[in-house]
Amino acid sequence: MNRFLGWLGAGFTAWGKLRAVCIRHYLLGRLARAGRGIALGEQVRLYGARRIQVEDGVVIGHHVILRALESYPWTEPAQTFTPELALRRGCYIGHFTQISCVQRVEIGEDVMIADRCFIADNQHTYLDPDRSVKAQPITVCGEVHIGAGSWIGANSSVAGHVRIGRHCVVGANSVVTGDLPDFSVAVGAPARIIKRYDADRRAWRATGPDGAWAS
Repeated sequence: MNRFLGWLGAGFTAWGKLRAVCIRHYLLGRLARAGRGIALGEQVRLYGARRIQVEDGVVIGHHVILRALESYPWTEPAQTFTPELALRRGCYIGHFTQISCVQRVEIGEDVMIADRCFIADNQHTYLDPDRSVKAQPITVCGEVHIGAGSWIGANSSVAGHVRIGRHCVVGANSVVTGDLPDFSVAVGAPARIIKRYDADRRAWRATGPDGAWAS
């Protein structure tokens, strides 16, 4: 009996591995571009996969949703878009993160996005009180770019027309709705710059919300 249960367990394990390999090949085969060494977590969902590029060495965590939205059917008439979603070499997308794109979202090389983040280049309008928000158009805010080597902390949102520079740090639970310069640290909702790297002093220095040195 124990031997039978061992065989049964081994069979389930082998089936699980085979299933994971098949799902991985299916998902990667749908992409506009799929590099080498991509790691996919469980329950990754792709919408508009033909408009999503994933480069070498990208890691995508469990339950991540990548949405390149080509149409929004609940308006009259339906809206259509030509999105471009790009995950550059070596970036990491944490568990339960969602990225929504109707124009262009680019995650730079070696960017680390922590768990449960939300990134979008669009938002719903809500101006007509006689219609549900669902039935109102999506607004294209502009492109979102996150520069190489940056880190977006857990539970953060990056929404709108936003350009985050290289080697930036966004603190956990922050809401970024404006640009951040290279080598800066921002926290809060809305996010405000609190530090920048001073290349002359070779040190991180406190700043005011406008990014000017505090002293």
